[in-house]
Amino acid sequence: MAAKEQGAAVDCLEKRISDLERRIFTSEKDVLSLKGSSCLGTLNNVQKNLDRIGSKHAKIAAVWKKVKELEKFLSPEFLEEATLTDDAKADIIIAGEGQLKVCADQLRQVEDLKKVVTTEPIKDLPTWSAKLQPLVELHIQQKEEFDVTDERLHNLLAAYNKIINLLSKQFVQWDSALTQIEQAMEVKPAD
Repeated sequence: MAAKEQGAAVDCLEKRISDLERRIFTSEKDVLSLKGSSCLGTLNNVQKNLDRIGSKHAKIAAVWKKVKELEKFLSPEFLEEATLTDDAKADIIIAGEGQLKVCADQLRQVEDLKKVVTTEPIKDLPTWSAKLQPLVELHIQQKEEFDVTDERLHNLLAAYNKIINLLSKQFVQWDSALTQIEQAMEVKPAD
C-alpha cells in the first residue's frame, strides 16, 4: 500500500509539473523544445550555466555568495527588526522639538497671511489693473519725456559752464592787463 501511495504521489507531482510547463511555455515551439528532457535536467543545465558564468566573472561570483545575505536584508522580518522602537522615535521627536515649534510658528504666520491674500481688494485687482493701464502708459511716456529734457538740461548746463569759464578767463586776463597798466602809470614820474 505504501508503494501504491508513493506511485500516486509521483503521478500527482508529474501532473502538476506538466500543468506548470503548459502554463509557462505558451507556444508550441517552447513545448517541443522540452520534449525528451525533464524539468530536473533543465534546472541542472541552468545551474551549470550559472556556475560557469560565476567562475568566469568574479563580480558575479561575489554576488552569488552574497545572495543569502541580500535575501536576509530584503525579508519583511528584517525590516520589522530594523525599524525604530517607540523610545527611539520619542527621542527623535524630543530632539527636534525646537524645529517643530519654529515650523508651527511659521505655519501660523502663513495662516494669518492667508487672510490678507484672500481679502476683497485683492479680488478686485483685475478691474483695477484695467483702470491703471492708461496711467502706466502715461507714466512711461512722461518718463521718456523726462529723459529727453534731462539730457537737454545737462547739455545746456555744460554749455553754460563753458561760457562762464571763458568769461572768467577773459576777466582774469583783463584784470591782469589793467594791473600792469596801472603799475606802469605809477612808475612813470609825474612831469
